[in-house]
Amino acid sequence: MNTVTAPRLDLRGLPAPQPMERIIACLHTLPPGQRLVALTPMYPAPLLPMLEQMGFAWDAQTTTDGACLVVCHAADRHLLDAPPAP
Repeated sequence: MNTVTAPRLDLRGLPAPQPMERIIACLHTLPPGQRLVALTPMYPAPLLPMLEQMGFAWDAQTTTDGACLVVCHAADRHLLDAPPAP
């Protein structure tokens, strides 16, 4: 079985722009073949075009208390198909 490693950040209690800053900092060290799962206090619309410019692929879903953002390197876009771990 192929397991997807997913660092997970719960950023829902942080004020802007801290969630965005922490996601970007984590992505600077994200190895190829891994993805980041981040829970954010709101849908991260301002961050999404930045992720694409930085060479990442993403999927974001609105949740009852913010959003769930999954990010990986663009070459690993297939990792977005695996559901985030609970």
